[in-house]
Amino acid sequence: SVQMDDIAASQTATRHLLELGHKRIAFLAGPLAAPWAQGRFEGYRRALRSAGMEVDDKMVFHAGSIVEEGVKAALQMLNESCDATAIMAVNDLVAIGCADTLMNQGVKIPHDRSIVGFGNTLTAEYFRVPMTTVRQPKFRLGVAAMETMRQLLRGERVESKRLAAELIIRASTAPPSAK
Repeated sequence: SVQMDDIAASQTATRHLLELGHKRIAFLAGPLAAPWAQGRFEGYRRALRSAGMEVDDKMVFHAGSIVEEGVKAALQMLNESCDATAIMAVNDLVAIGCADTLMNQGVKIPHDRSIVGFGNTLTAEYFRVPMTTVRQPKFRLGVAAMETMRQLLRGERVESKRLAAELIIRASTAPPSAK
């Protein structure tokens, strides 16, 4: 198989928030059965552990994979008075649903809360506050998959490949404000 390294990509994105000074980072988790969502959650956990922090279950919200589920997660965060200064979302759609809901409630991004998406969708780049996100190496994934297919057709032995992603820093992340 040829796939993106979701664990490393999520670790990089979470580490970005930690390096900005965030200590309370919420995670908006994707579908529990999806391997890519599991990998992104594991990357978040590894980044926190590497920083000497434990995962706080009160900072993890089930958010699925679509905008509406990001909205629900944001409303749950608000209802539970979650004190996160930053949010790591499983994908851009969830991040946008969450960010839009928070902004409609008067939360300023990134002044009050930073947020990171995943996927580098066009919507993320042109959202009200351009979204910091993880760019998936789609072209390189396609090239690697075709090369693997050629090797298989020639009867050669192939190994699975995991490709690195790239963090795209935009306006949705900043150091936490001193309140």
